[in-house]
Amino acid sequence: MELHELREWLDRHHVEIIRTYATTLDGPGVGKYLQRDKFFQSLAGGHAITDIALNMDINGMPHMSIWHPQRQPNFGDICLQPDINTLISDGNDPDLGHIICDFTDVAGTPLQLCPRSTLKRMVSQVAQLGYGIKAAVELEFFLFEDSYKDLHRDNYKYLNPVSASKKGGIYSIRNAHLVAPFMRQVTKRLNWQGIQWEAWNDEAGVGQIELNLSPTDPLQMADNVVRSKQILYEIAVDMGMAVTFMAKATPGYSSGMHVHHSLFSLQTKNNVFFSAQMPHNRSSIMLQWLAGIMATLHGAVSYLCPTINSYRRFSQYAAAPMTATWGEDNKSTAIRTISTNDSSCRIEHRLPAGDCNPYLALAIILAGGLAGIKHQLSPPEEFTRLAWGLPASELDLPTNISSASKCLLADDLLQQILGEDITQYWAKTRAAEWLAFNAEAEQTNSKTITLWEFERYFEMI
Repeated sequence: MELHELREWLDRHHVEIIRTYATTLDGPGVGKYLQRDKFFQSLAGGHAITDIALNMDINGMPHMSIWHPQRQPNFGDICLQPDINTLISDGNDPDLGHIICDFTDVAGTPLQLCPRSTLKRMVSQVAQLGYGIKAAVELEFFLFEDSYKDLHRDNYKYLNPVSASKKGGIYSIRNAHLVAPFMRQVTKRLNWQGIQWEAWNDEAGVGQIELNLSPTDPLQMADNVVRSKQILYEIAVDMGMAVTFMAKATPGYSSGMHVHHSLFSLQTKNNVFFSAQMPHNRSSIMLQWLAGIMATLHGAVSYLCPTINSYRRFSQYAAAPMTATWGEDNKSTAIRTISTNDSSCRIEHRLPAGDCNPYLALAIILAGGLAGIKHQLSPPEEFTRLAWGLPASELDLPTNISSASKCLLADDLLQQILGEDITQYWAKTRAAEWLAFNAEAEQTNSKTITLWEFERYFEMI
């Protein structure tokens, strides 16, 4: 929009306050509420925010011993640069608008550590090959009758999931009926903010819900995920309830964030994953892309499963993938291909945990696919059996935050595509997360979820 068009838009939508939004490396949103005139002043160079906003852990502790060349050595200012294409009205609050931002330095140079800018770079590299991307996300979370305040007061001992059955189930209409008043408010807010969704349903865990967001380009999809999470949180607060995206919040099933994606030709708009002339309709491009994802899967786990709690999701026969395997319509493998017809031909990445940063999750998936095309890799043999309960082998994925970061540092392909300085910085933040857990939590070897995890992740992730 031109400046006069922007003013007209704000007038037409009666917006007087604009909330800016960006995510830290761990995923929580940060930003400011700007008065309208201040917002216009920030359009050219962004508005100031401290370096700590990007370079801190999930609870706001600055990374004091981890540095990147673009970091301010004295915790000086960086900026949030608004992306005008993301400006929307709140729909619920008549005076409020929202806009998503990128982190830049004070001169306007994008910061390499910015999660959204990292995804932009991966999308640009795919575009240079002549392809666009469609992505869709299955967002899983748990809903509780209790307020955040009550749960915190009781040290999360008495979690009351919204469910008709204490045994769980999946696609239960009776469970969903109890959730419907909450989700009715969610879908209204999604519609008001222009976030396209396809369906929601009761999931396998007790009190677990899945929300399916409609396919779009990866950047908008990640934007939609962070906005959807904020909507879910705000409505839970307003209704005296609690929602969490912790990967493992209760006994039983855990929460993932499955990512579906495909490539299309920027010229013809055709799905380049599909080829009726190839076996099983999988094009050479799809096979190379799949091969890159498989070759980098162990290294990608660190980004896709970023917290201590993420790894409690890894359990045999509990829906989460345990091995670096792929298969056609095989939901026990980490990577599921669907290639029966042109319109639905895609790859489903089943490894991301519900607590991942969507920008970084999509970026690491695209980086793997890019490595496959650039090096013309071939995928391993398709896995046609159940991929759980297998003997220990090199296929086993890392199952703790430390081994995952070591796999990332050993992955030359990912470091080449994503950037060595970025991946190394990320690995150091995971080491800091591991250190915080071991220094602060009680019973760090406990097989049950610790109070430290609840206090760190339950509300903030």
